[in-house]
Amino acid sequence: MEKSREQRWRLIGSFLDHTAEAILIADARSRIVYVNRSFTKVTGYTLKEVSGKTPRVLHSGRQTAAFYALMWKCIKASGRWQGEIWNRRKNGEIYPEWLSITAVRNSTGKVENYLAIFSDITPRKREEQELYDLATHDTLTGLPNRFLFSERFRRAIARAKRASHLVGLLYLDLDRFKPVNDLLGHECGDQLLQTVARRIKRSVREEDTIARLGGDEFAVILEHLLRPRDAAATARKLLHALARPFLLEGHKASITASIGITVYPFDGDDVETLVKRADGAMYRAKTRRRNDYRFWGDASLYSQADVPARRQ
Repeated sequence: MEKSREQRWRLIGSFLDHTAEAILIADARSRIVYVNRSFTKVTGYTLKEVSGKTPRVLHSGRQTAAFYALMWKCIKASGRWQGEIWNRRKNGEIYPEWLSITAVRNSTGKVENYLAIFSDITPRKREEQELYDLATHDTLTGLPNRFLFSERFRRAIARAKRASHLVGLLYLDLDRFKPVNDLLGHECGDQLLQTVARRIKRSVREEDTIARLGGDEFAVILEHLLRPRDAAATARKLLHALARPFLLEGHKASITASIGITVYPFDGDDVETLVKRADGAMYRAKTRRRNDYRFWGDASLYSQADVPARRQ
């Protein structure tokens, strides 16, 4: 009987070793009895290294106990499960795979083996991430674009509503960008925008969202503000950072910025209203003196303890 079983495994193995998908076969107690060459290629483990062990040897730690409990509940109820899961290779690298598990029953209906077939979907996940980045980020600066900015702003407002805190929006437009772009050329103009993006990043907190909305317009979402005047402090920091000269292919260029500020919930409670009013405040800063910032709201709209540093 034992010899017959060994011959069966050799026959199955000679076939499965030539399949492209990784295959693992475990006994009724989930102990591994067979893996094919593709399994070794994907995970780094040979049959000798995993024989007698359970598939827990591959666990990445990304899935919770509840995830596995639901998986086994499904297998026991229907005899199979499939889905995306993260596992760990022998070298410690975590990777995504598409996994299908089937319970193999004998003639009496008792589970005799579990058959797991999976594919490494790292290339597919990479392509998905690249497509997502193209759809949500500005190709020149790498910053979130208008679409992702709107999504993050909505989430920030939702969090602020639950936690009763403030969210600030800085709407920034460069002064004298067009003359620099026309005089030095589009390549220098692109370099200038990239440098502006880097300076803005260095001037705000890591958790703040910076976006390029188009052209020479940028926006910064400031979450967890204690006071409206905290937004003004960040605006002053940005103005100072952008006022320093830029060196573009041997040419020195100087620009400034105009910034409009709105604060949730004082100036509105939705993305569209807050953006529109921040744009209006920016326009007033630009038409008055440039290299300046303005709040949309009058000081009376804010608490007396939180009067912004500069008023409309």
